Amino acid sequence: MSRKGETITLSLSAEEKQQLEQIALDFGQTWGEDPNISKLMRAIAKGELKVCWGDEESPMTNKQRNAMKGAIALIQEGLSKLIKLI
Repeated sequence: MSRKGETITLSLSAEEKQQLEQIALDFGQTWGEDPNISKLMRAIAKGELKVCWGDEESPMTNKQRNAMKGAIALIQEGLSKLIKLI
């Protein structure tokens, strides 16, 4: 199977690789169910994921994002019911 893009080599410790794989999982950057560091890097390069430094606001994890979406859906449902009562 040929690769579609340029290739780079990263020299990482096992711990650094594990940390990047966890970040990839947290942000849904996977190949099937496996974390995909290349997909993570592409998402950052395309601006689909924002990298924050130091005391900047940290990005949301998928779990946090899904919880927020659920809360918004509940609020919308409540507002719809309230409008029907008015």
